[in-house]
Amino acid sequence: MSRAGMTLLELVVALAITGAALAAGYGAFAGVVDRREALTAATDHVARADGVRRLLRDWLRSARVGLGSEGPDFRGLDGTAGAAADDELTFTTDAVTPLGGVAALVRVFVDRDPRTPERGLTATLAEWGGTAALRIELAPDVDGFDVRYASRVFGGIRWLPSWISRSVLPGAVEITLHPAASDTLPALLALPTIVLVGDGR
Repeated sequence: MSRAGMTLLELVVALAITGAALAAGYGAFAGVVDRREALTAATDHVARADGVRRLLRDWLRSARVGLGSEGPDFRGLDGTAGAAADDELTFTTDAVTPLGGVAALVRVFVDRDPRTPERGLTATLAEWGGTAALRIELAPDVDGFDVRYASRVFGGIRWLPSWISRSVLPGAVEITLHPAASDTLPALLALPTIVLVGDGR
């Protein structure tokens, strides 16, 4: 005698198998989503690091001196804060900045002031001969800012720890960023950046 339909036991087994298959599929899907989010975060991290390097490079390539007797000098100060390199770099650039297409006085430093919202590698921009000003947080996980300057004086190239001049630009600048103790920098930012200053003039 043949029977139609399913017994309750067969229905429970079928539902259990279907539930297990759905759970496995959901787990695999969730793993793909998690991997995709991690990849997107890593890509964004690298893109931000590349943006910081490009910004510094563009500003330094368009650095200028000799804007008149009252013009600012190219100033690279060597310093430390505890065990961390704490250099400061100030120069005028003709590069396009967030202030627009005007010459801007740029100051790059590590902001350690708890009263300001910026942290880590920070830039202040001031319109040359104007009133516009802006602060930008470039890389909050930077704790050390170490800069060297290539001199072509007396033949050959020597790397100096500081540079102050109103009439002569260094031939190149080497920037090395160091992470805070509890943070890590993207590999791209951890690599030293060497930039020909003022288009190598």
